[in-house]
Amino acid sequence: MTLEPMKARGPSRIAQGAGLVTGIAALAVGAVAAGFEIERRVLRTKFTKAPAVSPPREPFFSLRAPGPDVVTRDGVHLHVEIDERDPGADGVTIVMVHGYVLSMHCWHFQRKHFRGRHRIVLYDQRSHGRSGRSEAKRCRLRQLARDLKQILDETTAPDESVVLMGHSMGGMAIQEFARRYPQLIGTKVLGAGLIATSGGEMGNHSIIRGIPGELFPRIAEPLMAALNRIPTVVEKSRRASSDVAYVVTRRMGYGRDDVPSEYVDFLSEMISETPLDVVADYYPAFAEFDGSPGLTQLTRIETAVIGGEKDQIVPAEHSRRMLELLPGAESLILPDAGHMGMIEHHEEHNRVLDNLIARVERNLANRN
Repeated sequence: MTLEPMKARGPSRIAQGAGLVTGIAALAVGAVAAGFEIERRVLRTKFTKAPAVSPPREPFFSLRAPGPDVVTRDGVHLHVEIDERDPGADGVTIVMVHGYVLSMHCWHFQRKHFRGRHRIVLYDQRSHGRSGRSEAKRCRLRQLARDLKQILDETTAPDESVVLMGHSMGGMAIQEFARRYPQLIGTKVLGAGLIATSGGEMGNHSIIRGIPGELFPRIAEPLMAALNRIPTVVEKSRRASSDVAYVVTRRMGYGRDDVPSEYVDFLSEMISETPLDVVADYYPAFAEFDGSPGLTQLTRIETAVIGGEKDQIVPAEHSRRMLELLPGAESLILPDAGHMGMIEHHEEHNRVLDNLIARVERNLANRN
């Protein structure tokens, strides 16, 4: 099966990327909350008494490590961190590529799980996290693929075997990397884990209840344009409407109603660090994306595809389409996982990624 580009039905090609972009915009702004109730648990700190003994909180944002200073050809400083292996460990190197409006910290549970056993390279995508700002015209998947190539060139040895892990936009960057650098697939890059991501065709998907998918792209482009014209007002609303933002973030980021509140706060903090104009800068990128050539290249290595049935940003059908082009991939579609399943269901994700690495290392052993 080949992923055919969406045929235009009225909206422009830019609007065809609206499903992902406007979903993230809703998370970032907290303004598309009219259809969501303000639940009693949102006001938990205002109207409920705290328990006498609180369980220990997960130390999000605490995993840090030094890394090299990587400067792209167009002058953007990419923030890189490297967790080195423990003495005596010899696992393959893992390179983690995060998604849209997030940062390397979204890999918290995977980083903690693999730390010490493997060398782990993490970086903030351009205009995200602690990396430098990029020109808007370079906020495209082809540039993210070039950035990933430079990360590999400057942080790994020529004979170092690598497994790539990508979430959402990061998974798309890996597919674009595979299309542009096929000579590295099967030689340098021996495995790829694609999480809550898509191989294309993001056009007719609505993330707002009550708005049909075929209508949604028609309203997304003017919505983004309007928000980008009033960034100061929007940024103030992001800070002021914390209760609304909590509900929106939980509903769009996670699949379970009982997801720990600290997971929601963690996601909210990452998103809030991304300026609204960065959301708009990446707006055209997803309309241009067709991952099928890259997925064809990835059939030559070990792969895993993980998705969530309750993902409102990138629906599980996109994982299933990728699996049709990756017949040898291990798959996991979790029934109650949202877009941030790697946090919400980290143990299940880690088991699949463990299996991926085990297959890669078994192949390496057989090769030697």
